[in-house]
Order: sequence, then structure tokens, then C-alpha cells
Amino acid sequence: MDMEITANFVFPFFRFRGNMEKVGKRVTKVCFLVSSLCNEGPVNVMYNIIRYMDFSRFEVSIITLIPEKKTSRIDDFRRFPLTIHQLAPKDPLSPLALFKALKREVKAVDPDMLHAHCPRSLYLMCFLPRKYKRVYTIHIYPGLQQQILYGKWKGTIVNQLNHFFTRRVDLPIGCAESVGTLYKERKGWDIPCIPNGSSLPVWEPDESHRKELRERLGLKEGIRYFIFIGRFSKEKNPELLVQAFKRMGGKPVGLVMLGDGPLWEKLKREENDRLLLPGFRTNVYDYLIAADYYISASDVEGLANTLLESMTVGLPMLLSDIPSHREVFAKTRRTVGYIFTNTDLEDLMDKLEKVLRLDRKEVEREVQETFKRYYTAEKMSQAYQKTYESL
Repeated sequence: MDMEITANFVFPFFRFRGNMEKVGKRVTKVCFLVSSLCNEGPVNVMYNIIRYMDFSRFEVSIITLIPEKKTSRIDDFRRFPLTIHQLAPKDPLSPLALFKALKREVKAVDPDMLHAHCPRSLYLMCFLPRKYKRVYTIHIYPGLQQQILYGKWKGTIVNQLNHFFTRRVDLPIGCAESVGTLYKERKGWDIPCIPNGSSLPVWEPDESHRKELRERLGLKEGIRYFIFIGRFSKEKNPELLVQAFKRMGGKPVGLVMLGDGPLWEKLKREENDRLLLPGFRTNVYDYLIAADYYISASDVEGLANTLLESMTVGLPMLLSDIPSHREVFAKTRRTVGYIFTNTDLEDLMDKLEKVLRLDRKEVEREVQETFKRYYTAEKMSQAYQKTYESL
């Protein structure tokens, strides 16, 4: 069934009521551009923007550029009163064919503005007619991650292209204050920022439910578990974490590592009852509730959704010394964790010992309050909606 027909069928009353409310109002047409709707950071940010949008003020559409992956969230997006246009539902298109298809689709949608969420959509968007306002969310400052993903030389070219096209949109928006700071320091550009937000509910402590989850997920009683969530790749430094926890010896401390990637199979061979590698999982919230601490050794992050999700549960944090992690700590009013140098195993070991001595309950309250003040998806979405209307 055509997705537009599906949306109209599922939401007939919502659309009727919305149209009644729209009489006499200027409705802003926003078209999101993204490679696909796979379960990854930029897509989750886009989902959270849309989730809290006022559909009496905005008409929303999404255009995807490549076939969906197994981890697609397309069914989640279909629950909203919007239209989804897949330019390549089954087979990838050549760059020229993809641009022609995009140009036709955008002309048919005729939005007021286009909002890109990945480099591919950013590049293509900049060749479309200027009558459409162009918005681009910068999910990470172009740098090391691109060089790791594409290789040094190709990654350098991708970084330069990102900078070139970012300057040609009407409004680039950083996903964190630290992203704007990096642009100011390294490029002299003033980039406005809207911090990412999570839509997970703030956890209300329920020890019986938590105990049940720990048993179901294979977490041993009496062991305090740190949780890592992310891609098993070089820039996330999962090997460093495994090395550190192997040095913990017989201490009742463990590590749960969620995700997949090129290093997963190698590290899976190290698994034991205190080092769990379940792979990619969709029930991340259950694991967060069951865990005791959140840990990240990343070299680069924009503002990681998994970190914000851990804050809904109130987990103490052990984070690598990068701008976005320092930004989160700066928002707190008391010590809720520690920063470590992720090139220094001894520093990591020292901070592991320190975070274990924190008062878990006091930290939980402060982390959750910080989340509610700064990082809810609703606050993020409202900021984007004001931005759309200001354009």
C-alpha cells in the first residue's frame, strides 16, 4: 500500500481535526531528508523532533534516499500523520538518478523547507532550487570519525565537502553546544545549537522490576555492571574497556557491551560471566535499568543519544575526555561521575575506582534532574519548531 494512503487511512480523524484547526492559519511544510530510517543516532533525533511536533501547525514529509536496512524504524514513523517517500525502496540508484528522483519528489511535495540529517542528503539538498529553505543538523563535527569510516584521504575529502556544503545552507544547527564551540574555534563560524533530546521516560525506581530484568538479561546478583552502547569500531575504543575490566580481577564489577561492528566478533571471544556482549539489541531501556553505571570511551561524539538515555535512569557516568562529555558534566550541580583520558589505561582504572565510591542514590536524582532541565526530546522538538517558523 502507498505510504501516503496508509497515513491517510490510519489517521482520518486526526487529519480532519487538524485541517479544521488549520483554517485561517499558515501551515509550515517541512520535508526531512535522510539516507534511510535505520535505527541510528541521526534518525532517532529526527524521530524525536517529529514525535512532539504540532501537526496543526506543520505538514510533515520524509524523503529517504537508499533502501532500508534490517534495523529500519520506518514502521515507527508511519504511526505519525505524515508522508514517507522512498526514492530507492529496493535497489540503490546512481548519484545522478538519485538527484533527479529527489528533485522530482521535492517539486511534488513543494515544502517550505528541507531539513537534512546526513551528509548524503546535505550534498544533494544544496543543488535543489533556492526557493526551499535549507536546514541541516550537524550530528558531529567533521573530523576523526569520517577518516576512520572512509580512510584518511577519502575521509579528509568528505570532511571538506561537509564544511563546503554546510556553509551553503540557510541554517546549520549543531546537535550540542560543543559542536558550535568547535566550529567557532576551528572555523570562526557562528553555528546555533539545539541539544539532542531523548524521549525515554524518566525511570521511577522499582527494585523488584529491576531485579527481574537483571535475571532475565543474565546479569549476576552482587555484581555492579557498567554498560557500553555503541558501534564496535576503533573510534569508540571498546578494546580499551575490555582491557580495563580484565584488570579488575576478582572484584564484583562487570561490563555489558551492546552493539555490533567490525570489532565485535574479536571481542566476543573474551566474553565471560562479568563481560557480556549480547550484540545489537532493541530493548536498550531494559539494559539501562538493569545496569549500575554508564561508560563511554569514544574519541568523538556529537551528543550521544545513548548517554542521554542513560540519564533517564540516573546512571553515574564514566566518560572519555571529549567536548560533548564535558558539556554534559558542566550542566550538573554535583559530582555524577568522572572524565578519563581514553589513551591512558591507568587513568581509566583510577576513575573506575572513584566512580564506584559515589553515592548511587544521590547521583541518580541529580542526573535525572539534569536530564529534565536540558535534554528531553520535547524541549528539543519545541526548539526546532520555533526555528522552522522563524525561517
